[in-house]
Amino acid sequence: MTEDPFVVGHFDAAFRDENAAKAAARDARAVGFVVDVEEAGAGGWAILAWRKDPFPADEQQRYAARMRAIAIRHGGSYKRFVPESPQ
Repeated sequence: MTEDPFVVGHFDAAFRDENAAKAAARDARAVGFVVDVEEAGAGGWAILAWRKDPFPADEQQRYAARMRAIAIRHGGSYKRFVPESPQ
């Protein structure tokens, strides 16, 4: 059995304030991510970003690096990629 060449999931990043999270979300949308901004515990904020369609598994690290750069640019931190099962 071979591994599925396509991946589905979301990229998580954390921010201290809402404005930073919203600015990061705008940048992520500008490069093709679909993004939700959510209030996280302890007054923090999070963005969950994903690609509209499943993407090639070998692109995961490139997308993670892009999300990391966006998070850092806005004073946040990239947390992780969370894989999901395709629907």
